[in-house]
Amino acid sequence: MADIGAQTPFFYIFRERELVYDLFEAATGMRMMHNYFRIGGVAADLPYGWIDKCLDFCDYFLTGVAEYQKLITRNPIFLERVEGVGIIGGEEAINWGLSGPMLRASGIEWDLRKVDHYECYDEFDWEVQWQKEGDSLARYSLQIGKMA
Repeated sequence: MADIGAQTPFFYIFRERELVYDLFEAATGMRMMHNYFRIGGVAADLPYGWIDKCLDFCDYFLTGVAEYQKLITRNPIFLERVEGVGIIGGEEAINWGLSGPMLRASGIEWDLRKVDHYECYDEFDWEVQWQKEGDSLARYSLQIGKMA
């Protein structure tokens, strides 16, 4: 029964997933398998009020991230399952052609958005999230760090 304690926070996160799906559905007409992006743009403009709903979700979600960090990050059952598991070193990540979070969780502090000044990322003050360990915990920590 000890597993229930480790899994419970992940079930809580379904709330947020459903809210994201609601936003997808409002914009695209579908909760999954969106046919929205087109060459040169999108299928339709966002509906009236969508941006406000999205901003409301972002405010709500930030408090949720802090809650989930408390529930998950120091959970001994979770840590036992992810710490030291699935280690991918930096050299291995490069040789395998990994990118994004998989690369940065393997000790490579490189992000195309910073290096190539991609899109409007230069307009924001943000740091590249990266981890040295290369294990499943590092990949989790990196993703949580991006949201917090």
